[in-house]
Amino acid sequence: MPLRSNLSPEKRVLLYIQDDSFFIAKQSTFAQLDHDGSLHRVGKAAFTKCAFFFLSSYFPRSIDQLPSWLNDTKPYEIGAVIGLVQGFLNKYLVVATDTQNRGELFGHTVSSLEKVVCLPLEATAARKLLGVQKVDDSEIEDASLSNSFIGLGMSDANADPVTDALSPAPASPPRASSSPSFFDRFKKTFDKTPPDNTLHPPSGISSSPPPRPASASSSKSTSNRLAASTDSIPTDTEIPALEKRLLREIASLFGRSMFLFAHNYDITNSFERAHNTKAAGKQGIDHRFWWNEHISQPFRAANLADLVITAVQGTFQLEECVIDGFPFTFGLISRRSRERAGLRYQRRGVNSDGQVANFVETEQFVFFQRDQVHHVASFVQTRGSIPLFWSQSPYTLHPDPVLHRSDEENLQAIEKHFQQQEACYGKQVIVNLTELSGREAIIGSEYRHYIEDMADPEIKYIEFDFHHETKGMRYENINKLSESLRDTMDKMAYFWADDHDTVFCQQSGVFRTNCMDCLDRTNVVQCAFARYILNLQLMRFGISEYPDKGIKYYGDFERVFNNVWANNGDMISRMYTGTSALKGDFTRTGKRNIVSLVNDASNSLARMYFNTVKDFWRQATVDYVLGYHKLEIFKNVPSSQQRTEEPGMDSWLNKIRQDAIDVSAQIVIADDETLKHGWTLLVPKETASGKELLKRFEEKVVLLTTKALYVCSYNYQLEKVMQFKRIDLATIESIRAGEYILSTLSAETRNPDLHYGFRIFYNEHGLLMRWNTGSLVNKNLHDLSMQPFPVNDDDDDDDASSVLSADSAASDSSSEPPMDASMAALYRDMDHITFKAVPRYTAASEDTDRVVNARQHIEAIVQIIMEQCKKSEQAKFLNYSPIISLQQAEKSDSILKKVGYKLKHAIWV
Repeated sequence: MPLRSNLSPEKRVLLYIQDDSFFIAKQSTFAQLDHDGSLHRVGKAAFTKCAFFFLSSYFPRSIDQLPSWLNDTKPYEIGAVIGLVQGFLNKYLVVATDTQNRGELFGHTVSSLEKVVCLPLEATAARKLLGVQKVDDSEIEDASLSNSFIGLGMSDANADPVTDALSPAPASPPRASSSPSFFDRFKKTFDKTPPDNTLHPPSGISSSPPPRPASASSSKSTSNRLAASTDSIPTDTEIPALEKRLLREIASLFGRSMFLFAHNYDITNSFERAHNTKAAGKQGIDHRFWWNEHISQPFRAANLADLVITAVQGTFQLEECVIDGFPFTFGLISRRSRERAGLRYQRRGVNSDGQVANFVETEQFVFFQRDQVHHVASFVQTRGSIPLFWSQSPYTLHPDPVLHRSDEENLQAIEKHFQQQEACYGKQVIVNLTELSGREAIIGSEYRHYIEDMADPEIKYIEFDFHHETKGMRYENINKLSESLRDTMDKMAYFWADDHDTVFCQQSGVFRTNCMDCLDRTNVVQCAFARYILNLQLMRFGISEYPDKGIKYYGDFERVFNNVWANNGDMISRMYTGTSALKGDFTRTGKRNIVSLVNDASNSLARMYFNTVKDFWRQATVDYVLGYHKLEIFKNVPSSQQRTEEPGMDSWLNKIRQDAIDVSAQIVIADDETLKHGWTLLVPKETASGKELLKRFEEKVVLLTTKALYVCSYNYQLEKVMQFKRIDLATIESIRAGEYILSTLSAETRNPDLHYGFRIFYNEHGLLMRWNTGSLVNKNLHDLSMQPFPVNDDDDDDDASSVLSADSAASDSSSEPPMDASMAALYRDMDHITFKAVPRYTAASEDTDRVVNARQHIEAIVQIIMEQCKKSEQAKFLNYSPIISLQQAEKSDSILKKVGYKLKHAIWV
């Protein structure tokens, strides 16, 4: 039966599900979504009994307009179509099964997404997930619960989404099942029985694909792009669990009232911005706030954009108010930017494009009517993280901020940020609420210095130590800040227009407020600024007769005003930290007491829990949905330490590495040599006796010239070569290339395509070593705050003896193929140096044609070196055998390490 029946026809989305086809109609045009993810618009004549979804926002006026074989099918009414996502095993249609009306703007309903599900592109599993009709339990075990067909949704906060989504329909007999406990999951992670990964077609469905109409070319290319994202992902025992967690996180991300949408109305633009673009003859969505743009791309590519909503993460509240007999509507809308989107300690500061974390545009507005003319007035403020490169550890309650990058890079980033802000909002009035002493001053003082260095006449900078000024719960001191900025607010003004396109006033500039998180303190201060502006508006509109006393004179309205702003702060805080805002009681009541302090303390502890346990997964989901990363990011979750890979980080690291190669080449290469190639590779650290530590690395610059191979220890902070080895090419006798496995705990760490290396054997008399006497300590890339590759820094004795080297195991047929005896003897008489490919992660937005895995990268390097050495007998020169084989690595994984990994897997996956 339909879930919802109170939607107007233009807002309906109806989904027809048959055993072999899914349909929905929109007046006289239709859309088709095949099981392979291809989408295209079709007409009624193209209705065929093949497997596809049919999407619509309008129910046909007559059921006779539908094919006769659909007449007996009851449609499932869904609230909205959000987009299409690719999982590890299947593609999924992301839909809202429950939405909530939040109010109307100019006759258009603004709604929030309450419950979201990911529908697998398979009839039986989707029917079960939606609960449209009874389905045999055994059929669901084969379809919905198998590794091939998984669909998950989010219900209320206390319910288990997996159980809710995959449980039988209400009409079916109840099933004795419960959500697995943490200990059940932990126990299950130690089960070594591999699951059946065979794709089982559900009962009554042939394993061969059904015939379907030809798709449009644009839809085919869309399908190919979706399929390409999983080409390099191997299936293993972790994939089903990752699939379920991924879908659960997507449903959680878009659900729980955190996203807004409106049919046939753009809520991404402020009232003033919408008026200005309309006056200029331009129309368009503000892409900063369009969160589902990436996953809705298949619909837009098939010319079906009208079927998907424009989802905006934010808050919206409307209240009908009356002051002294004058009715008006008071409202607030906040739009949270998708640029540098994410969670509290996962995303801080700025990126290279000048985009900051937790950037929110908040617009307070008033609707009223005079002489049959409708008026709207609005006031816009922004908040956003301090626009410098900085971060904080998620593992402590009050971590110290850490600054990153050079002065030049920080200056470029902050200039880009304010250029963008000025282009969008005009003059910037920065209100920095961080502490002027202590840990927050580490970043706050730098902020002030960079603003001073910019000397931008369009920026006004104010510091207000919120904690110092309100110490002892003296929150009335916030009025001091408002009073000091009275002239600024009067000059900034606000936007005011009527429905005849008459503009009475425009806002000139914007307040950009920040604290460390841009949450609690920021919301309190923004509320104070908004109160002052609202007093001016109500006086000018003739609504308020007591301008000197302000809205506090009207107790009922002041309670509405305070609650709207407190709700705004709570929702933005939930989006960034997972908990409600601190100091929310002051925003609601204007008072603080001991109970509120205790509540703030509990929320702070809850935030720490989210920071350390949940935020990594949530951040990875955000990045994937926005198109910043590919599916591989989720496979790194159980083994990752602190933060997800940031979008654009790979390009930045590539630039740093190339700079290191250029600088090293200028310093170490002799005048009579020519640089042929340069790379950065991992090189095992050495003991004092020169013995390699095969599982502990430094990233070094490797240069190949016409005569020699240079291995340089490079200080990335000082941009200096600290030491280098020069190996004459004539002394290189042989090269061994093979897998270089460091751990067997996950499919990622066991994959030889991702862990590959080579070893060069040479005569010692061909070695030259030089040191920079200024420092003998190599500050490699791992010493930078961003950790671009995993490095084993355990305190245990992780020397070469902890892993059987390939040399010592050359005759061990159980661990690797036997090596020629003469070659093994030759190896023992020569020195060697070992290299491992640097793990690289490539974002989805980068050119996938240029992506190579570790094996391909190393084999290309070995081929280049071999050609430069000009050896006549290449068969003897190059030998393929493991540096550290899978069997050897498995022996080195301690019980403690395995238990730790399993524990982390049980918690996070």
